[in-house]
Amino acid sequence: MNSEFTTNQDIIELLSRRIKEYRLAARISQKEMAEKSGISLATISHFEQGVSQNLTLNNLISILRVIGMEQRLNDLLPELPMPPMALKQINKYIPKRVRRAGDDTNT
Repeated sequence: MNSEFTTNQDIIELLSRRIKEYRLAARISQKEMAEKSGISLATISHFEQGVSQNLTLNNLISILRVIGMEQRLNDLLPELPMPPMALKQINKYIPKRVRRAGDDTNT
């Protein structure tokens, strides 16, 4: 993501613009999207126009399904290379402090 998208508003505007572009590229009308997603036509229209910025996560996923992009969510949040609990186990064995030569902490 570009550094120009620094606020939530910037990201919402980008998201609404991209969804509209994908909808148009798929040759789906707002009405068709509303019917296929189960979201009201007004909600879709307002989101694409930037009027409404409170699209629910459930509605966003429904829209992504209609335009065939739900699988791209994995690109947004890829799986961690190592499960958090395994990382925690490894971190137990990493010393918290490394002694340096000449470091005499026994006083």
